[in-house]
Amino acid sequence: MKLWQWLKRNIGINTPGFLQYFAWGDGAPSMAGVRVNENNALLISTVHQCVRVIADTVASLPCFLYLRTTSGKERAENHPLYRVLHEEPNPYMSPFEFKQTLQGHVLLWGNAFAEIERNGAGQIVNLWPLRPDSMRLQVYNGKLFYYYTLPNGGPERQLTDVFHLRGLSSDGLVGYSPITLARDTLGLQKASETYRSRFFSNDARPGGALFHPGKLSKEAKENIKKSWNESHQGLDNRARVAVLEEGLKWQDIGVPPDDAQFIQGQEYQKSDIAAIYRVPSYKIGLLKPGTVSYASVEQQAIDFVVDCIRPWLVCWEERTTLSLLTPTERKRYYAEFLVDALLRGDADSRARFYTALFNLGAISANEVRQKENLNSIGTDGDRYFVQQNLMPLDMVDEILKAKAEPQQLAAPRPNGAAEPAGLNGAAH
Repeated sequence: MKLWQWLKRNIGINTPGFLQYFAWGDGAPSMAGVRVNENNALLISTVHQCVRVIADTVASLPCFLYLRTTSGKERAENHPLYRVLHEEPNPYMSPFEFKQTLQGHVLLWGNAFAEIERNGAGQIVNLWPLRPDSMRLQVYNGKLFYYYTLPNGGPERQLTDVFHLRGLSSDGLVGYSPITLARDTLGLQKASETYRSRFFSNDARPGGALFHPGKLSKEAKENIKKSWNESHQGLDNRARVAVLEEGLKWQDIGVPPDDAQFIQGQEYQKSDIAAIYRVPSYKIGLLKPGTVSYASVEQQAIDFVVDCIRPWLVCWEERTTLSLLTPTERKRYYAEFLVDALLRGDADSRARFYTALFNLGAISANEVRQKENLNSIGTDGDRYFVQQNLMPLDMVDEILKAKAEPQQLAAPRPNGAAEPAGLNGAAH
């Protein structure tokens, strides 16, 4: 058996210290010399923005449990899991907070975990989020085992019922950590932010030199340097008058052109990080005047939903169905997010969407009112309508044939039959 196979089978993929031993995780600094890990990555503004916009968007969409019916589907409000998904995952968290927490975990660690609590009847009553950095997975004899250590310490305990949401993975068991994979990119961004902070803490001015005509002792040099920095360094001390004694002269070093371009390069680094998370640049505030239009931003918003949010929703839906429903229940029930909620902020788009479906006879007036949180207008609102100028394809030939045939003359009246009444109702 090869080494990696033995490690994967007997030690566990996320065993504490395993990745660090092989120069991953906290143990390996980035090429920029800055250590970046899942715990401090949110201090990088671009990472925080990307994680927040994805987690908030996913968390804002309601997740329902549906029952398959002969005519389609209906919400399974009587199923115990419906309450957990849509109303109360646990006594301390709302559905938004629960989804936001787990989505944030999977965006940073590549994995998100929640312990499943059941009642005596085996029904799910609570979902408790767990920190990914305190979880250890072990594959043994073809089975996956979960071991968790409480954040405050204590002995490691095995969990028997776990909801595990995975990101991109090589084996389908444990997701890659996006922070670890992008360590060098994030390290460069963090180093750049540190450099800029120090640059502006010095009043956005480069270093300089103090020249003295004589020779100074080491102690005298340190005293002059300390005194100068205390009086003139930082934004609060900008433009203060300097008094130079004993022939001291100040010489600016100047800002090299490369440094100015370096500061402008921050935009490229932010775009690079946004691309890792598939977040459009405008979502993190990168909009250059004159280079964007409403149409382009609208298309980017569509791309964001299709390319970034939708894959995560499918990940949630399939894992929820597999982990929280029994094999028998999966034949009748399934979980699904209501993506229509993304249109709630755009009245124009909602109106066009409803109009198209209503004209096709796909929805009724009451269904539209229900989506808009309006009361029903009675049984008349349950009727479906189609446009009159539309007809089934199989009737086109019959209608054309009927128009081509000459009109038949009225049949002769039998003898003694009365003359039909005129237009005014009088008989001839």
